[in-house]
Amino acid sequence: MTGDDLRPGAWGPPSGAEDARRLAASFDLMTAVRDGTPLHGLLTLVAEQARAMAAVPLAFIALPAEDALMLRIEIAVGAGSERVRGLTVRRGRSMLGRVFSSHRALSARIAADQTLSALPAGPILILPLDTGEATRGVLAALGPPGAAPCSPSTARQLLLFADTAARLVQLAEDRRAAVPREPADADVIPLQPPGAPRP
Repeated sequence: MTGDDLRPGAWGPPSGAEDARRLAASFDLMTAVRDGTPLHGLLTLVAEQARAMAAVPLAFIALPAEDALMLRIEIAVGAGSERVRGLTVRRGRSMLGRVFSSHRALSARIAADQTLSALPAGPILILPLDTGEATRGVLAALGPPGAAPCSPSTARQLLLFADTAARLVQLAEDRRAAVPREPADADVIPLQPPGAPRP
């Protein structure tokens, strides 16, 4: 079999509207990475895209806090974002911590977790931001009180987006870390005029 023998769609089923939205969100994030957007801006974009894909009022991202046993909600977008931004939860006693430690997504009603009592009692989907080497944080999409949980197809799209987003953000941070800010950072010795003493 040669490359020409592969039928169209052999990699997977044709894309639908949800696939198209996810791909558009991923390309927007790629563009932001290419443009050198700082980490806070990239994560804000991830939360905004997830909120739009899930059609929910609030999305947020929790990252490891200075205390190794805690997660802190660093990014929050949408209704009530000011109520949760800066909130810290214990890794071992919260749904956020469970997802962070297990690397597995979780769908639940927020009322079941007293550590997130500042949030409305709506359905929540929590996804690991996993780079393939480590989980860097968790992404959560919160629906309004009384709403049905995310459909399986929407949850799948968000899981795929979270996976892509984590890898893109990690790529951006790796690239940033690889670019020396000063010549000395890369052990580069500046050129000296002939006969000049070395620094």
